[in-house]
Amino acid sequence: MSTILALATYLESQGLHDPVNIPGYQYLSIFQPLHTTLEPVLSFITSRQTLAWIVSLFHIWMASELLFFIHFWTKLRQAQTVDRVASGPRSRQERRELFQRCLETVDKGEGAKRWAETWFDTGRTTQPAKFEQIGRSNMIEWLAWAFWAMPTEEVFASPSNVMDLNQMVDTIESVKGIKFAKGYNPEVESIRLAFDPVLASHRPLVYYALVWVANMLAGLVFNLLGFARIEGTVHGKSFIKQDPDTDLSYWHRSPANPDNKIPLVFIHGIGVGLIQYIHWVVAMATISRPIILIEVPYVSNNFAKSECMTPDETYFAIERILKYHGYPKATFMGHSLGTMLCSAICRASSASSPKSIIHGLVLVDPICFLTHHSLARNFAYKVPLKASELVMEFFAAREIGTSWYIMRRFQWNQCIMFPIHWKRRFERPSLYQGKLSPVLPRRTRVFLSRNDNLLNMDMVADYLRKNIGLREDKEELTVMDNMDHAQFMLHPSWFFKVLKAAEEC
Repeated sequence: MSTILALATYLESQGLHDPVNIPGYQYLSIFQPLHTTLEPVLSFITSRQTLAWIVSLFHIWMASELLFFIHFWTKLRQAQTVDRVASGPRSRQERRELFQRCLETVDKGEGAKRWAETWFDTGRTTQPAKFEQIGRSNMIEWLAWAFWAMPTEEVFASPSNVMDLNQMVDTIESVKGIKFAKGYNPEVESIRLAFDPVLASHRPLVYYALVWVANMLAGLVFNLLGFARIEGTVHGKSFIKQDPDTDLSYWHRSPANPDNKIPLVFIHGIGVGLIQYIHWVVAMATISRPIILIEVPYVSNNFAKSECMTPDETYFAIERILKYHGYPKATFMGHSLGTMLCSAICRASSASSPKSIIHGLVLVDPICFLTHHSLARNFAYKVPLKASELVMEFFAAREIGTSWYIMRRFQWNQCIMFPIHWKRRFERPSLYQGKLSPVLPRRTRVFLSRNDNLLNMDMVADYLRKNIGLREDKEELTVMDNMDHAQFMLHPSWFFKVLKAAEEC
């Protein structure tokens, strides 16, 4: 009331006794015709009964938010349980192959020191530790997680594992020309996703409700575009809803007479689900070919806990989907986390195999190359400093469902790949070469955002040029200048270049 009186006093002091004399009052006259229409609405809203309902609904909402807040902290406390579902390589041979391939991507000398520092802190979420602070036993502790997915004491229960661990450290030191300090430094913490705390921040109930509504509206748009949502994979002649840990939900669209009969399978990244790609899906619908959109609910701000399919299980589910629809092969396109699932598909179905289901491959903002270089730190541990990092933290890294997946279900060893160019498929294999080195299809396109806040894409681009043989003049590799992670979707020039690749591959 005092504010209103002060405003009235001010207007009177300015000689504005009559509202008609207030500057801009004449523009309000355009709303005069609405007075008759709006009067019943305003009367209803301002009635005592309506206001009572509004107050009651507000109280219910506040009570719901309070209960949801308590539920969030209960769920976060439960999420800290180290359930040991994530597993390391299945055999000693696979472990040696993984170690050898990773070692090949690490530079010597100072480069190796920077690589080691990436995996150690002197305090959670702070700057990396200095190489001189990292003891040999600290490195052994990290290697036990990275290649066994176990604590050091459990790995040490096997004499052969003890020998392998020490041999790994010796190999790193001799091949890369570095030397770890002796012993164990208790002031240094290694980054170990499966054992570290799940870091998450609260989001109100209304936030998840809005995400759900947005995805429902996106579903309506997909239906208008000719997509049909299918719950689950195929058994017999009908679709049967199954447990989420053995099944996939997806959207399918098949034009009557497509120019290209080979389907495009799109796998999205971390965020709020397919709604964040709605304009991309609309653009893909203009391509004359079948399209399959794979849903990844456990990284889509879905507060309801859902069991996660492993990358290998995802491959088999997609293979069944293709068989049901009568597609022997498909072009796979992944963005961000989706590229890791594409990587798992490549590993399970190398393009050089006669039974391969891969016709083409489009990877945008890939995180399946050089995964051990800074990815975990930048996504799960780093304190955001830029606007793009704040957006990623809010919609992805600190959302409880996504954070739980990364810290308790993410299996990096099943997603990384060290591929072979199609033209090099007949060359002599490298030491311990196996499933980690699938042959890429002839139609491969990789798009990197130069300013990506997750990975050093200049390093990735250099690796793809020198180690894999992808060429920019052949449009196999494209570095998108001045782009941050996922920003290609906001820039028409890059947007349509990626769309063209999706159409041609």
